[in-house]
Amino acid sequence: MNYFIHNMDIINGSKWLLLLSVAFFIVPLSYGQSPNSFDKIAFVSDVHLQDVFADLTNSDFKGIYQDETGKYATIRTMKAQLNSTRLFNENYFAFHQALENINELGIKIVVLPGDFSDDGQPMNIKALRKILKSYEQQYGMRFYLTTGNHDPVTPFASPGGKWDFLGPNGQDQILISDSSLLVGKENITSPIGIDTQIQYGGYPEIGKILGDFGFFPNPKDLFWTHPYEALDYANYDYNKSMGNAQLKFRSFPVDDSHRLPDLTYLVEPIPGIWLLAIDGNVYQPIDDTERFKGSSIGFNLTSIQKAHHLKWVKEISQLAKEKGKTLISFSHYPLVEFNDGTDEQLSRLFGENKFQLARSPKYSTSQLYAGAGLKIHVAGHMHLNDTGIFKDEEGNHLFNIQVPSIAAYPPAFKTFKVWKTDSIEIQTHRLNQVQEMNTFFPLYLEEHNYLKANNENDIWDNQVLNSRDYQEYTNYHLKELVRLRFIPNDWPEDFSQQLLGMNGKELFYFSSLYRPTERFKFLQTKDMSDRSKQELRKALTKKGIDYDNLEKWTGLDLITAFYFIKNGDEIAYQDLGIERIKIYSELLHLANHIEPRQNETFANSFQSFTKIFDQMLKGEASDHFSIDLNTNKIYNLN
Repeated sequence: MNYFIHNMDIINGSKWLLLLSVAFFIVPLSYGQSPNSFDKIAFVSDVHLQDVFADLTNSDFKGIYQDETGKYATIRTMKAQLNSTRLFNENYFAFHQALENINELGIKIVVLPGDFSDDGQPMNIKALRKILKSYEQQYGMRFYLTTGNHDPVTPFASPGGKWDFLGPNGQDQILISDSSLLVGKENITSPIGIDTQIQYGGYPEIGKILGDFGFFPNPKDLFWTHPYEALDYANYDYNKSMGNAQLKFRSFPVDDSHRLPDLTYLVEPIPGIWLLAIDGNVYQPIDDTERFKGSSIGFNLTSIQKAHHLKWVKEISQLAKEKGKTLISFSHYPLVEFNDGTDEQLSRLFGENKFQLARSPKYSTSQLYAGAGLKIHVAGHMHLNDTGIFKDEEGNHLFNIQVPSIAAYPPAFKTFKVWKTDSIEIQTHRLNQVQEMNTFFPLYLEEHNYLKANNENDIWDNQVLNSRDYQEYTNYHLKELVRLRFIPNDWPEDFSQQLLGMNGKELFYFSSLYRPTERFKFLQTKDMSDRSKQELRKALTKKGIDYDNLEKWTGLDLITAFYFIKNGDEIAYQDLGIERIKIYSELLHLANHIEPRQNETFANSFQSFTKIFDQMLKGEASDHFSIDLNTNKIYNLN
């Protein structure tokens, strides 16, 4: 504890420090109220459901038969999973586990903020309907969905498929919906299966199969409406609303020749709670064809293509206030910047097209929706845990709650307790244990052996198959994703190679050097003077850091830890460990005090990186917290 007190000037404001003592927390009065004074809602985002036991009746490829399950596995390769920001297979079991956990919490209202399927294929959305219906019938759960960029990929059905299913003997298996996708690909060596179940579904298919889950009125709901009918709460009639809800009445023009469907809706599932589902998908016509290209940008484009939403949202917000309703909007896309205010720094260091910066809402975008009256917005899309706060000069506040994906690190869902005193308590629930998550591990081992036998480059680390639980499994997934994809694709090569070539001891030593000439010499030789080492050892020992253990971790570990914090925020601390975070924080402090000259390329890049990392350690509470809607304050409840 002495270390932390001694370094309050260094790390004051860091979120992880708050974990050490509840004395730092301020708990609002509503937190101590009766259990009967709140309503509960669960948010499960970015499920990316793929039917891993699909019935591919029209294809020569049936899947891989497993004696253990007695079923055919229709799964993607581990190579595909570890090069993607999402899992394709184990998340099937994680989704079932999340719903079981939600049921144990006694929650009946469940919201899925988009990417509920992996590309909206009929086989996947039919599997989703089957799962949701079973929980609806067995436990009385009610589900409310909104669309993401993976559902649908295009507004209307079109040929689709995947080139990386796992086939017999560990090799790739192609599964597509139409042979037209093979044109110009004559050198294919993988086996090919064709099945219409794998085509991209569009709005009509999704509306027909999943319409029961918020997209259309339900007799159980107290109120339901959409942007293309008059807002009339006082005279709501279910039958009239159902007639107005048909897809042909819910569209808007994108140009003189094309209209697109829009599945935006407002629903009151229980008294006093209004859920606003914003369909943030954007599509553009391709030339003069009837085909469309989708976008994953989000509200920076939605606010332009669907500007008509804003007038309707403002009308809803005003009516909610008049009627005393708690309005919670949700969409697949965020409405507030989600990188703890580091967008500009990330752009300068890595480039404006890296780190998904195009998906981060601009100030002007957030201002539009905050000005329309939204205060609480729940989003997915980014596969990360975060709380963003927007405030404009007019005093409008907008809180953006990022729900992690259950198909990536950190796998979690969030629950809302909506208190009757204008306060919302939000808690993040990790999926640590997932039943049957290792079902396909023997098949992955077969794949790994196949890749080795064929001398493939950059083979994934099969240690991931030793994962004891889902938390450890997704930890491995992120580590491999950083190594195999993020560093090669997003990081400047000169900077990353130099950083990867240093261990913790060398990084501390470099960061402690005062003179540019000393830093330049060290980068060339990696030689450390005895005197400087002794001074560094003495300084670190006073702060509780074992100097000799620093060489046990490397620049790769530092970069990986950065991604853990970026994606997991507060809930990443337990994975990294307080001791390691303490060491990293001291390194960030040292590096931030370097005064590099303009020609010190590595020193400038390293300092920029450490400042970004440090700022991400100081964001808002994102694990267990409450928001007071009257004072616009956040209270950490850990």
